[in-house]
Amino acid sequence: MCYLKIMPELKLFIVIGLVVLCIVHRVRSIRFILEDDDNDETVTMAPPKANLGECVFDKRVRELGAIWTPDLGPPIGILACMRCKCVPFQKKKRIVARVQCYSIKNQCPVPSCDEPVVLPGRCCKTCPGDISPDENQDIIPPPVVEPEEKNNKHFVALLTGRSSLSAKNEYGKPISDLNKNNVVATGRFNVHKRNLYYSFYISENAARPQSLQFLDDKGNILEEFTLSHSGGFVNSLYQNASRKVCGVWKRLAKDYRKLLKQEKMYAMLVWGVKDQAEFTLSGQILKNSALQTELLSALLEPAPGTDTLSMTGAGGTAIVSISTSVTPSINVAIIFNGLFLHSEVSSAPINITLSMDEKKQLVLQEIITVSKPATDINVVNVSATITQAHLRYLTRGRILLSVSSVSKPEGLKLSGNVMTKASCEIFQSTLSSSNTANPDGVSGMAWLYLNNAGSLIYNIQIDKLPPKENPPIITLIDLSTKKRTELEDLTPYFHGDGWANGTLEKLTPRVLEPLYAGDLAINVATTSDNSLIKGKLIAKPVDEARDAPAPYLLKREYMNLSTATVGLAWISVDNDCHLHYDVSITGVGPERKMELWMELYPIIAPGAPFIIKDLDTFNGNSVEGSPVEVLSREELTRLQNGVNFLKVKDTHSKVVLLLATITKVSIPPPCRPYVPTENSILSLYDNLPQIITTGECFFEEKFYKHEEVWVSSKNPCQMCYCQNGNPKCDMMPCAQSSCPAGKKITIEGECCPVCVNNSIPAREYNGQKCTLSGKSYLPGTKFHPFMIPYGFDLCTECYCDPKDYEIRCTRLNDNEKICCKNCKKPDANDPMSDDIAPEDRNNGKSVKDHGSEYSKKETIAAKILEEGGCKNPNNAKKPFPNGSEYHPYIDSLGEYKCVTCKCENGTPQCSRQHCDMPTCKKLQDFKKKKEKINSSDFCCSLKDCRKLRHKKKHSMTS
Repeated sequence: MCYLKIMPELKLFIVIGLVVLCIVHRVRSIRFILEDDDNDETVTMAPPKANLGECVFDKRVRELGAIWTPDLGPPIGILACMRCKCVPFQKKKRIVARVQCYSIKNQCPVPSCDEPVVLPGRCCKTCPGDISPDENQDIIPPPVVEPEEKNNKHFVALLTGRSSLSAKNEYGKPISDLNKNNVVATGRFNVHKRNLYYSFYISENAARPQSLQFLDDKGNILEEFTLSHSGGFVNSLYQNASRKVCGVWKRLAKDYRKLLKQEKMYAMLVWGVKDQAEFTLSGQILKNSALQTELLSALLEPAPGTDTLSMTGAGGTAIVSISTSVTPSINVAIIFNGLFLHSEVSSAPINITLSMDEKKQLVLQEIITVSKPATDINVVNVSATITQAHLRYLTRGRILLSVSSVSKPEGLKLSGNVMTKASCEIFQSTLSSSNTANPDGVSGMAWLYLNNAGSLIYNIQIDKLPPKENPPIITLIDLSTKKRTELEDLTPYFHGDGWANGTLEKLTPRVLEPLYAGDLAINVATTSDNSLIKGKLIAKPVDEARDAPAPYLLKREYMNLSTATVGLAWISVDNDCHLHYDVSITGVGPERKMELWMELYPIIAPGAPFIIKDLDTFNGNSVEGSPVEVLSREELTRLQNGVNFLKVKDTHSKVVLLLATITKVSIPPPCRPYVPTENSILSLYDNLPQIITTGECFFEEKFYKHEEVWVSSKNPCQMCYCQNGNPKCDMMPCAQSSCPAGKKITIEGECCPVCVNNSIPAREYNGQKCTLSGKSYLPGTKFHPFMIPYGFDLCTECYCDPKDYEIRCTRLNDNEKICCKNCKKPDANDPMSDDIAPEDRNNGKSVKDHGSEYSKKETIAAKILEEGGCKNPNNAKKPFPNGSEYHPYIDSLGEYKCVTCKCENGTPQCSRQHCDMPTCKKLQDFKKKKEKINSSDFCCSLKDCRKLRHKKKHSMTS
């Protein structure tokens, strides 16, 4: 809530400005306190939607504790005497962030001189040497990693029904426990660059949870994330393959990082719909030193045959570390509950065993005493030496871990297979040359991950590989040894199209250990080079961007760069319709400042409209982020169905350094655009629905702008124009011609034949033509003019004069009822009129009898043209004065009011009137009154008005 104290004389001005601020800058909630001498007034603005735990102000995300000076923009500008702060606010059982603004005028000190001044951008009057409280106007906690976070960035949680946290909904009511299948879950958490990455393993007999909540030790909800759609659906290739739940809490506030460090934060998984949860699992988020070396994990559930009643809500998790040295060893840290009798309050023994799940052969057995048994959390550690064969069984998920009570071993027992590490991680690398011997510019990328069965799924792309070097030799190599040991040969899985996709099912410890240690690399060799390109695999936590099905290869676009320059980009859209990106680059110096841009096209075609998005500015080898703005419908449509380009540019030269083609971006169901039915007019453009909204027309594989006129590239007799995104075409009729026999010729690319007389040779007239309405005509051609929006005017005939390449048009009077509905009667009183009065015609006078009048008109016309006037194509004796506005006159239509022209220094500048709602309303009124509609008075038809109303209604609903 924002409280503002405002001077009486500035009430209206400041309130209006801050109301605009609240709307434009997306402030959650703001309250103004208007003070005058008599009374107080309070105005409360409804808050726009924003995320929990952070404030969005002026399109900037600010964490709890941030302080800044509000800027209202013009005409008000910066409010130097105001400060805004992002503060926590209790809303039922949730902790949400609010923007709180206050005045600092009462904090101004007494000046130390007689004539203090207010410096620009400051609030308080100061004297030289005075310290003012308004010096720091924007205090935002810097994104630095605190020393203690470097050592305490890995956390673990056991989520069961025996958590010390009392599960309540946001109204404070207990949540019913319907965990009939005794579901158990374990979580891993990693803090990196102020982001909290989370991963969960859940019992196989449970559906995917609906949401995840982070809470403090009092049960207040700090943040909440939706994990699945209705029916437990999740649009994630990695999460479905690994059976994990993954995500990230971005910009974790400093206060919350402190709670995490103090082990005062809890995680809760919720099944069921909002406010009607079926059951929940919760657990305290703990530190554990074994997480630093974890390679495998285990989820422990009540074993078959145990006491169901006694084991309700019980569970455990294990953190497994191994060493593949000369003497292999294993270390297991176990977090568990539910294995103690009520009488066991101290020094309770438990039995820990590792055994082959098939042969029942014991690998390890040890009894450990728990000094102080607890209801929710107990932690024990066990270490032992094992054989190389046991290590192989461990990495293949064939070792069973069991923890049981010594007092009641069969009734109180937890067990589970040792399996893939619980953390959600992708292993990725760019592939580039380490030397200059790469004339073809070969590059590539690779990304790998472990599935639920412990198999390694790998995907490798190689670009610009010469055919003579195909297939290459692709291997996994261990960089921790001096000999660069080759561990696996991936060449058999190379498809010849630049891709190698496959699965290593029997993963060995010698691959797993260097993989997690960051010592595993991809090497691509050829017959002429034993290391053409290679790249070291780096573990990356799965987040919104890296949860996409696959990354895109950023290829070198600027050839002056080293051939070692290559990039890898992840692009995704979340359920809230925000774009997420993660880019890694190799071969660009750390000092170069770069920009990340995206261009979105509906299709690659000449004239295609595109949207430009300025994503980020960075230097170094990587950049990731997400714009605050939600993607528009046009942008979502183009990401899903169009062709888009991700560009890395040099900030100074604006040269494109790297480029990736982005297609078929997966759009979540809540963000998917409207898909028209087969009977809809839009179904013809179902791949390009945004064309209708932007005004461009797509015709014959090319885009045309609104109101643009063109001739079909396939049929020279078809002429079209673009109106509100719809191409409208008309077939060109050929004018009647009295051309003598043998003088009519047809030229390729022309619709109508041209008449060639004896004085004009049948050639192309040095390429000169006449042009009208976007179409060129050969000299000697007769044609009907094309008029928007009516098509070809059959009541007017034009002629391209070969003498001066001027177009001369005449009215056809064959059918006065059809062609002259709007023709004006001659006005003999008009001094500039060339028409002869009817009475003069009846008296038999000819045009020559009016010679003196014509001479006068010619003098006036010449003077107008000298002063910058414009020629009148219908009447040479009546030019348009410079600066005048007029509607063109068409014989068959009369005054063409859809177009307004202005004469500017001899050049007419014309523009069409757009079809708008007031015009449609006027047209509808004419129809209701059943009055005769003059088509030249309106610039749109009733059909156009129906489309306009539908478009407006659809845009309001979307």
